[in-house]
Amino acid sequence: MLDQYQKEYATKNVQFILIDESGLILETDQAFLKLDIQTTIFDVHPFFYTFESIKDALDKELLYNCVHINYRNRDYVTDIKFARKKDGYLIIISDYTSHYTEYQAIAQTRNESIINGELVAIKNAELEEREKFKNSFIRNFSHELRNPLTSIISITKILSGTELTNQQQDMVTFLQQSNSNLKQLLDDILSISMISSGRLKLRENIFSLSQLFDLLQFTYKTKASERDIDFEVKVDKKITDLVEGDRLRLFQVLTNLLDNAFKYTQSGKITLDIQLNQKRANRLNLRFEVIDTGVGVSLENQITIFESFSQLNGDQSSDLPKGTGLGLSIVKGLLKLMDSEIKVVSSVANGSTFYFDLTLKQPLPNITKTNILAPRKKKEKKVKFKSDRKFRILLAEDDINVQTVLFKSLLDTNFFYIDLVSDGAMIMEKLINDDYDLLLTDVNLPNVTGDQVARLIRDFPFKNIKNIPIIGITAYSYEDDFKAFKKSGMNAVLSKPFDHDELLKTMSKYLK
Repeated sequence: MLDQYQKEYATKNVQFILIDESGLILETDQAFLKLDIQTTIFDVHPFFYTFESIKDALDKELLYNCVHINYRNRDYVTDIKFARKKDGYLIIISDYTSHYTEYQAIAQTRNESIINGELVAIKNAELEEREKFKNSFIRNFSHELRNPLTSIISITKILSGTELTNQQQDMVTFLQQSNSNLKQLLDDILSISMISSGRLKLRENIFSLSQLFDLLQFTYKTKASERDIDFEVKVDKKITDLVEGDRLRLFQVLTNLLDNAFKYTQSGKITLDIQLNQKRANRLNLRFEVIDTGVGVSLENQITIFESFSQLNGDQSSDLPKGTGLGLSIVKGLLKLMDSEIKVVSSVANGSTFYFDLTLKQPLPNITKTNILAPRKKKEKKVKFKSDRKFRILLAEDDINVQTVLFKSLLDTNFFYIDLVSDGAMIMEKLINDDYDLLLTDVNLPNVTGDQVARLIRDFPFKNIKNIPIIGITAYSYEDDFKAFKKSGMNAVLSKPFDHDELLKTMSKYLK
């Protein structure tokens, strides 16, 4: 019984054909090619004309692999073997059509998979390069703007301290507001860059929700009264006051949403509504909603408004307020960092509701509000120095405009003698030849950078130069940059544009 099965299955794809020297078919088992006896093998397929050239040399078996033949309108992929026998010539045809077809399909699938993988890799590399270019552009763009903005802010500060007419004072006030808006724009661009590059980290601390909401209530109530708009903060009474999370980023999210609401609401009401979704173990899940009666957002725009530099400005003749289109993009990025998502329900002319759910931790029971309340802000006091003498300052700055305004603003305080250099290579020469109380240096100096100079100073063995206080000023604003600059030996680093009083306070810490 088994012999019968073996013959049936072992030979069904193998055909034996016996031919004579002229190619006439003498005998065949008709396994898969139905051949007529007494016809020639050459009628089967032109490949068999090969027999004419090899028959005299068939001392050994000769095998041809992967021969494609077509017989009676059917294609076969075969291995064909020729052998000389006593009673003629034997042709053994093995049908591997299904095997080669399956192998080809597998190979094609594998090749397609490899190609698709390479395409994905190329696409990812392209996206990565685009992201690097974008972040590099934003970084350089921000850097280049901060120097002139520092000059503008400083000059405005100097002007505000002079005798001005009412009209001139109004102009200076307008300049100060414009400077503040431009600085906020730079900070927003920096936030976008830090979020997209993964360099923005959350910092969780215990804070009071009621204090946060009171600050928002005070800030936007004043803004609403100027616009004749109603503003309300509604807080679920079941929400506990103390929570743990990133207060700064939550505040940034809410202010961006509220600013957006005020931007597009000309009349009516804006509401900040905070509700408790659920409380589980030491976690609170809160729903934050900003509801306005403004112009609304069409369905097709409800996705694009969260992209960078996208806004509802319409055409140039539109009455809608103009803006940068960064606020909602920052909201989206910050909430993603906090494992949340911004959503919107809106329609044109019917207002909008922007909302998100956020989980905050609850602190341990022994943490009370009095433990974490920030001390009351003291009234700003005029900066005082510990000594009545004038201090000698070495100012290193290569931008002539920044150099000029810093020199004048510091000189006008009557606290300092100031020497100027514009090249990092000149700093060490000045420090060796003269005694200075403090070095105020830009980081990005020509020839030798400010951080490189700081390293040289901290390793300098003579004249006690290594102990001079160093304050760096920079147009770079990434936190990683600040850490690197301080690690180089700088006592403090200020980001341009900085406030004049902030600079004086920082200098006063290191001048004795």
